[in-house]
Amino acid sequence: MIRFEHVEKRYEESGMPVFHDFSESVRQGEFILLTGESGAGKSTLLRLLLKETPLTGGRILVAGQDISRIGARELPFYRRKIGVVFQETLLVSGKNVYENVELARLVAGAGRKENRMVIASLLKLLGIGHLHLSYPEQLSGGERQKVCLARALANYPSLLLADEPTGNLSPSESKEIMGLFELIHRQGITVIVATHDRASAEGLLYREIALKKGEGYGKDGGSEASGQ
Repeated sequence: MIRFEHVEKRYEESGMPVFHDFSESVRQGEFILLTGESGAGKSTLLRLLLKETPLTGGRILVAGQDISRIGARELPFYRRKIGVVFQETLLVSGKNVYENVELARLVAGAGRKENRMVIASLLKLLGIGHLHLSYPEQLSGGERQKVCLARALANYPSLLLADEPTGNLSPSESKEIMGLFELIHRQGITVIVATHDRASAEGLLYREIALKKGEGYGKDGGSEASGQ
């Protein structure tokens, strides 16, 4: 599904390469942990996939398409196929759980009648169906992250990206959220989680791509049961 071919990325401020001749493949439906120390390029790799920052060299193929050729007009449609979860839970405080998730559906042009069935199913899958009328300030950190996850899945993305999604959570909440990423990947969605928190994925089935600061190459780490 995704191919990084001889990717190079440099930021003008430093001139130093974040990635140099980085090549890696991610198969459809894989659960990937993207690991490495701070500054190794985990977040940059996700930003490259989202086309939030341009490549310096090489190319990235997603479903066979060279994403550097996606123009400004097509970019919203490309991004609509990607769900994104961040470390910070950016929810609208004046809207309840259901309404926060529905926002993603409304932006994509979905009808309210269809939304009810889709959102109810998502909230149930993530174990927060009983919280549909609650507001963000009434939720724990883990519950807020589940709402963000439901919102990221609201439009049936084929790819889910998460950037340090457990960074602000307790160990027990972190393990629960990582378990949900594995559950989602079992639904056939490709999941890439950038994290320093490998412990929370212990016992889960994932493949690790480890990035090294200043070298910018990937390597397969871990087996099909990397957390064991």
